[in-house]
Amino acid sequence: MSEKDAFSLIGHANTLARLFESLDRDDLPHALLFTGPAGIGKSRAALILAAYAACSSGAGKPCGECAPCRQIIAATHPDLQIVTLVRGKKEIGVDLARSLKHFVQLRSVSARRKIAIVDDADRLSIAAQNALLKTLEEPPGHALLVLVSASPGGLLSTVRSRCQRVVFQPLPVGEVQAVLERCGVEGVEAAHWAAESEGSPGRVLQQRSLWQEDERDELLRMLAELDAARYGSVVVASKMFGKNEQDMAVRLEGLLRWYREEAVRAVAGDDADTAPSTVAADSALRRTEIVADALRTLRRTNPNRSLLAEALLLKLARA
Repeated sequence: MSEKDAFSLIGHANTLARLFESLDRDDLPHALLFTGPAGIGKSRAALILAAYAACSSGAGKPCGECAPCRQIIAATHPDLQIVTLVRGKKEIGVDLARSLKHFVQLRSVSARRKIAIVDDADRLSIAAQNALLKTLEEPPGHALLVLVSASPGGLLSTVRSRCQRVVFQPLPVGEVQAVLERCGVEGVEAAHWAAESEGSPGRVLQQRSLWQEDERDELLRMLAELDAARYGSVVVASKMFGKNEQDMAVRLEGLLRWYREEAVRAVAGDDADTAPSTVAADSALRRTEIVADALRTLRRTNPNRSLLAEALLLKLARA
């Protein structure tokens, strides 16, 4: 992340302005819950808020050039702690929550607030959430905790009730396209992806980087030719879902979106503005639910991914 772009966020200008004003008035709540769809900039907004609390320029927004801003960018500022899910883990454990509790009890070194950001907060284990309850209820000094979650229902109600919710909305298509173009996606392709983004440039960038167009077309071809009686073809197709949970989730999300689009086109029939569906509406709807169920299983449990992919493909072959 360059210093120039670190605190530049397309969209959410009004939300950030209200947070800055509240911080300036010194009436910002001690615990915030940033919610909204994945991939729309919530985590970046939390970092920008932390930078605003630390920035020494007095410019009305983080300058990105002063020493505190550079420390925030590097995640080395003494008044900032970021907690997130460790790669390969399903949960944020209680040890990280206790470390965060200790951090916020310390006095601020130079920033206006001691700020802790918990990304993917819904991944906090139950023990970790319980460990944070007292801190959320009786925060020390001017500490600020920002929980970031696209699935706040995964948090205990006692945790949610102690935070002021800040809702981030999906971005308009034009803003998604601007984000994509900033990330190097060229105009026509950016416009195409933005139209299918559901307001989330982050998801688009994941889909684009982890599932190229030719890979998707190859998987769809294999699905069309899949025979549940030929287990070997199921095993071959299952390997296209990736080697880790993140890759598999991205590919399942892409497949889910495709079946949903097919269902819409099939229902619209001759009235559709796009090419007609190659899948019957009832079949597309059944396959949509099959993929959605596999995605829920992947996110909520710790399944054997190979077996999950094979079971998914067998169900799709029979749908």
